[in-house]
Amino acid sequence: MNHQRESISQPLMFQTRRGQLVAVRQAMAADTLLLSELLSQLSERALHLRYMSSRRFSADVIWNEAVRMTREYSPDHTTLVATIRRNKYVEAVAVAELVRDQHDLTVGEIALVVRDGEQRQGIGSFLLRQLVRVAHWGGLKSLSANMLAENSAMLQLIRTLGLPYTATIRYGETQVLISIPGHSAEIAHARSAHKLAA
Repeated sequence: MNHQRESISQPLMFQTRRGQLVAVRQAMAADTLLLSELLSQLSERALHLRYMSSRRFSADVIWNEAVRMTREYSPDHTTLVATIRRNKYVEAVAVAELVRDQHDLTVGEIALVVRDGEQRQGIGSFLLRQLVRVAHWGGLKSLSANMLAENSAMLQLIRTLGLPYTATIRYGETQVLISIPGHSAEIAHARSAHKLAA
């Protein structure tokens, strides 16, 4: 797991399609306020797609969710935050999570959300590729993603990985299972592809 720590301890920098410089790093407890501000800025539509729920998110619910995402790092739970700098201030524009399945330790569940105004800029794609990288170093063999069937944007992000996956739709929800590269050639391809995504 040391490799996993090294891979996310220093911010990874890339430019969005608009030329905005974005830093991606492991979220820390000190980022709770940063992530709560991100969640509070999301549209109802974005929250609905991320949490598969139409309930309203109160300030307390948002704060508790930010606390959950920024709890102390563990090998079973990784939260990556994407930030930009505007003048003197740092803003979170996206957050992604990887949680190991406690029933099958070779599988990790992924989820991510990008702030409405920053979507379609390559941020979600970059974050997703970093989750694959972390998952590989963590010994995972596959990633699962649960989403509403209407969440075509997330499914498109998964397609851009270029990795084998299956998608099953039931009762308005899509269950996706992504295979993680298992040999050096596939890993090299995935890494080169994530550089192009930036």
